[in-house]
Amino acid sequence: MKEQFYAKMFKIRKFEETLLELFSQNKLTGTTHTYLGQEATAVALMNNIREEDYIFSNHRCHGHFIAYSDNAEILLAEIMGKKEGVCLGRGGSQHLCYKHFFSNGVQGGIVPNATGIAFSTKIRNEEGITAVFIGDGTLGQGVVYESFNMAVLYSIPILYIIEDNAYAMTTKTEEGVAGSIVARAEAFGIKTNEVESNDVEELNKIFENACEYVRNEKKPFCQVIHTYRLGPHSKGDDFRSKRELEIHQQKDPILILKQRISEEIVNSIEKQVCKEIEEAVRRCDNFETYNGGMSYIEKDINTFCQESILNNKSEKCVVQLNIGLDKAMREDDNIIILGEDIKDPYGGAFKVTKGLSEKYSNRIIGTPISEAGFIGMGVGLAMNKMKPIIEIMFGDFISLGFDQILNHATKYNWMYANQINVPLLIRVPMGGGRSYGATHSQSLEKYYIGIPNLTTIALSPLHNVTLLIQRIFQNITSPILLVENKKMYSEKQYVVQNDKVGNFYVEESKKLYPVISLTLDNEAIADAVIITYGAMTSLALGVAEKLMVEEEMVVNVLVNTSIAPLEVEDLIKFTGDTKHIVTLEEGTKRLGWGAEVVSVLSEKLKNRTFIRVASEDSVIPANGLMEKEVLPTVEKLYEQIRSVYYE
Repeated sequence: MKEQFYAKMFKIRKFEETLLELFSQNKLTGTTHTYLGQEATAVALMNNIREEDYIFSNHRCHGHFIAYSDNAEILLAEIMGKKEGVCLGRGGSQHLCYKHFFSNGVQGGIVPNATGIAFSTKIRNEEGITAVFIGDGTLGQGVVYESFNMAVLYSIPILYIIEDNAYAMTTKTEEGVAGSIVARAEAFGIKTNEVESNDVEELNKIFENACEYVRNEKKPFCQVIHTYRLGPHSKGDDFRSKRELEIHQQKDPILILKQRISEEIVNSIEKQVCKEIEEAVRRCDNFETYNGGMSYIEKDINTFCQESILNNKSEKCVVQLNIGLDKAMREDDNIIILGEDIKDPYGGAFKVTKGLSEKYSNRIIGTPISEAGFIGMGVGLAMNKMKPIIEIMFGDFISLGFDQILNHATKYNWMYANQINVPLLIRVPMGGGRSYGATHSQSLEKYYIGIPNLTTIALSPLHNVTLLIQRIFQNITSPILLVENKKMYSEKQYVVQNDKVGNFYVEESKKLYPVISLTLDNEAIADAVIITYGAMTSLALGVAEKLMVEEEMVVNVLVNTSIAPLEVEDLIKFTGDTKHIVTLEEGTKRLGWGAEVVSVLSEKLKNRTFIRVASEDSVIPANGLMEKEVLPTVEKLYEQIRSVYYE
């Protein structure tokens, strides 16, 4: 065992030293974070990891990866940007995926993902535990403690490994971490062990006990390792004194184990490892730098669909939404809902999940007030074949989970070379008009529509919401943001009969998430067209009727189901030769959704007039009269269209 330990530790050491040498020769670009001096921790843990277990690592992941995979070449190829790399060169040094090994570079962000994937193994009754590496500097991230809390609440089989290597970049641990590291995990009731060691044999026994505890008790465990980083944070950013480094070099894990093995065996191991690394460099140099093209970064999920999504039942939106979730959960055991106060008898702030916990008690998970944490757990759940639904109590609160959406959920599939899907649905109640005030009335979807690989869908009064939910879960493979306007919940959906709703003729594009076209005159060229989505549909239709009656203007309305990505060709088709194009949204105007619609259409359509109608660029007041001044109204939209028409 000593010889095996030494071979793996020396391989990590030689690999990291080779990387620094290649950087100095300008043969590598980007950055790296070497694992020099910490090799014993990774090797000891991986000796106790089984094939069914999951590993989550951070920016300093090379040592963890080599100890897990024993394959330096595919890691080097990845760092060099080669097709033969573990992620086709897409992820580089910090973003790796191999079997059950994942790493990402955002500090703390992987912790709820790891906690979620560990939760999935429990829900699915799978064998295996999850281990996640955390640095001492990462203890400054709040999402770590949200994860600790939920791991205990749900008895999740996960091993948290805190590698205190004395520095967070150049900040000493004692300057960045107050109090006791051990006490932080223990405060949540997590059993914790602490050791200062670079001795791989000692650490092997420690991890044997830690892994055995998690496997047998099905509970979280925290192992704190006090070690030391012998290399720089990255490449040339090392400001430690020569004396300090000399003191810790005497505790080098390679030297500690080397003393227990014969010189002949050590020389043989080192010679073999050096040859392996040299050969890996030679082979990777000969691989072609991969340029696979970028056109496939964002998948087109809005594919052809013949069936209509229009509503034909007189039901409230919240009822259809509830029925849709119920049917989806009944048909697919992998669907699970997480959110605050969603269990019965309360059933969520807007009663969308009312009655569901009585039917699916183990799959309706009431969470703490931890948006970043439970969105991140949802990402982890989705990474292991689950289909999580995240309910955000008020859409305003989704900002607390922005990092999980931007840097984790939407990046994993492409960054990991399509090895992982993240079928995650996040439901967000947006919108004002209820006098809830500045932090409970916003429409924030514009901050998310620019994120690649995130589909943003909006419910409108025209949709059969039950069918829409069914359609989502029959096709979901990547993250979807579902925008639900709060005012719609208590209102009945429009009933479409014989291709008409009221006085409007209705047509929809043949897409999974269609554009819906409405007109009062299906033979005339419209004087104006309003392009909108969600609850603004009602306002747009009201103004279109008012302009027909009072000004004899034909104003068509185009309702987008998918507000990102936009179905540009369908918008162009339905717009036709109409000169005046109006965008309508409830979010603020500056850099809004309407600006994107105008931008893409102006690139395709010439000699058109564009108007954007949206909320004022202002904080939303709680005072109802003042709120009305901020939000779009019939009067504002009417006057904008009328004024441009008569110019």
